[in-house]
Amino acid sequence: MGKPQYIQIVIRLILLIINGVIIVFSFKKGFIVNTIGFSLFLLFQFFLFTEYLKKLFTDIEKSIDCLLFDDYSNTISAEKRKNPLHNKTALLLEKHRKQSLSKTSEQLIFTNIIESLGIGILILKKDVNGEISVFQINKAFANFLKIPKFYNWNLLQTKIGELSTFIEDWKEIRNTISLKINDDKENFFLKTAVTQTNEFEYLVVSLETIQQLIDKKEKEAWYKLMNVMSHEIINTITPISSLAENLHSLLQEENTDEDTIDELSQGLSIIKRRSLHLTSFVDTYRKLAELPLPNKKEISLTDTIQNTLELYKQEFLVKKINLIFNSSDNFIINADKNQIEQILINLISNCLYALAETEHPEIEIQLTEENNRLHLEISDNGIGISNEIKENIFVPYFTTRKNGSGIGLTLTKSIVEAHKGSIHFNSKNGKTAFIITFIL
Repeated sequence: MGKPQYIQIVIRLILLIINGVIIVFSFKKGFIVNTIGFSLFLLFQFFLFTEYLKKLFTDIEKSIDCLLFDDYSNTISAEKRKNPLHNKTALLLEKHRKQSLSKTSEQLIFTNIIESLGIGILILKKDVNGEISVFQINKAFANFLKIPKFYNWNLLQTKIGELSTFIEDWKEIRNTISLKINDDKENFFLKTAVTQTNEFEYLVVSLETIQQLIDKKEKEAWYKLMNVMSHEIINTITPISSLAENLHSLLQEENTDEDTIDELSQGLSIIKRRSLHLTSFVDTYRKLAELPLPNKKEISLTDTIQNTLELYKQEFLVKKINLIFNSSDNFIINADKNQIEQILINLISNCLYALAETEHPEIEIQLTEENNRLHLEISDNGIGISNEIKENIFVPYFTTRKNGSGIGLTLTKSIVEAHKGSIHFNSKNGKTAFIITFIL
């Protein structure tokens, strides 16, 4: 409060005290009329004092009510804001009004972002009593399931069918699911995440069609491939263009001596060499793109591995590489023998490169069968695969070797996938392993 308000309150309190003293004095002296008169006057003074206080705090009370119910329509006049208490109340009200506008704007932006996504998003909110409500649902989610955008969870739950069983678990999930949409089965990739705040627990549900995932992976693969190809082509054409311009200037000279002819010959030789390199690069890509379908027959994978290892027997001895392979069990698969040998050659060659600087080099090959799956694991204790190149390890023409073609692992992956198998790798604790899985 300001100084004028303090003075008024003090004066009114003093008058009330004086009036009270007079009433006591009159009562003791037996002045009944005076006592009654001053008592009525005291009541009038007290009424005026309470009205003053009520008037003083009415705007503050209104402002507090506005803050409690998020209603920012109340304003305090400039005259009243001369009072410091009213001024601070007005500033507090204004601050919360701006925060509310900012929150509304952020919520609008957040909603627009959610709506613009191509994947389906549903965000549910659970309070401390376990009551669930819909926080956000975007158009893609509703379109995937062919339902209206219900914001009432009890109503929405009846429309999303089998999906509600996954939501009821209220835990993080990453899984491919099949949902019945208008009597048709459709496959989706379901991902959920749980977030906790002070008051609520949120479950973020995202739905993505399998085709969306395939398109995304294809775009990423093409982007990486075009980066590699454009890099290789530009690196070849740029020096050729520069050299051709230099040779052209030499041909413009009137006197062509022996040194000029030698320089022309060297330049043409370089152009030829770089052209052959570019031709080889394109031819390698053509071979990769035209990988023939596997000619599948029943073969012994154990014998195929053993025969392939014979090719490297002398190199293992020279480089003192410890080979671990238990060939006692005979595993039979339906596959193209030549293409399987190509896989083994590519992976063993990678092991040899990784072990070049290793003191006690070791290659281990394991075959294990589980649930109609045959797992082939080839590992080494070499330099490993750094985090920087893990994402590009199967990208065509990506290589860390000086003379590498960069298609070994790409070709390996293509062959494995042509056999309806899968390949992945892990590199940790000083050991790098490539694991190939065949379906029996």
